[in-house]
Amino acid sequence: MHLRSRRIATVIAVALVTALAGVHQARAAGAVNINSCQVLSIGNTTYKLTNDLNLNSCDDCLVVAADKITIDLQGHSITTSCAASNAAITDQGNTFDVITVKNGSLGGYTSGVDLGSSTRVSVLGVTASENSGVGIAAGDQALVKSSETANNGGYGIVVGNRGQVQQCNSHNNGINGIIVQGDNCLVTMNTANANGAFGMLIKGNKCTTSYNTANSNFVGIETDGTGDLITQNVAIGNSSVDYRLNCPSDVTYNTSTNGFPASYLLFGTGCHTVNNN
Repeated sequence: MHLRSRRIATVIAVALVTALAGVHQARAAGAVNINSCQVLSIGNTTYKLTNDLNLNSCDDCLVVAADKITIDLQGHSITTSCAASNAAITDQGNTFDVITVKNGSLGGYTSGVDLGSSTRVSVLGVTASENSGVGIAAGDQALVKSSETANNGGYGIVVGNRGQVQQCNSHNNGINGIIVQGDNCLVTMNTANANGAFGMLIKGNKCTTSYNTANSNFVGIETDGTGDLITQNVAIGNSSVDYRLNCPSDVTYNTSTNGFPASYLLFGTGCHTVNNN
């Protein structure tokens, strides 16, 4: 019996070692180091950029081609000197889900992040500057947080339905700093200064725009939907008007150049206005 017990224990030990080895291999397969432009086709994988990419190619650089992909730039940059370039990171118009881009900078492309067709995209700690079109574009249910978009030819940040833009700085872009193209959005604690047209353009219904600063644009903050909450924002020194808002919405505790109603254009009826100045 003693010998049989030892054999059983040995079999169990071998099985455990084999199982643990399998777990280790599976975890290792979840992260892939990359040092060049390529198609990212393995789902449920983190791709880690190991060096800066300074290119003269006009092609897309990192192409998302599967769900549940994380691109960790690890503090590195992707730039190109090609005047007719495409995108640094893109889904090429295909729809993928749960994509994360973080921790790095992108510049010189038509678009820095072009994931407008994909859903549940997170862009975290990314700087997108000097792109000829859009700095960061993400689709429905996107989160863009702690990122900077500057000196892009068109738009700084674009998100879709249920999009969230938080704690970002979008400045000196050719058209709009931040634009939301859908309902039920959250735009909060951002700065959008010195953009060519709108600091913030909120096109959807039932959005919350709060604790933002939008100075020295053509229009500071515009909302085109109804049922919005616009509260605790600062918009000063915009050349046309500080606030251009659609009613009915709640407009409360905002700060402007010349106070309420001089610095506010309200369209429609039914806006609830409290303590704006």
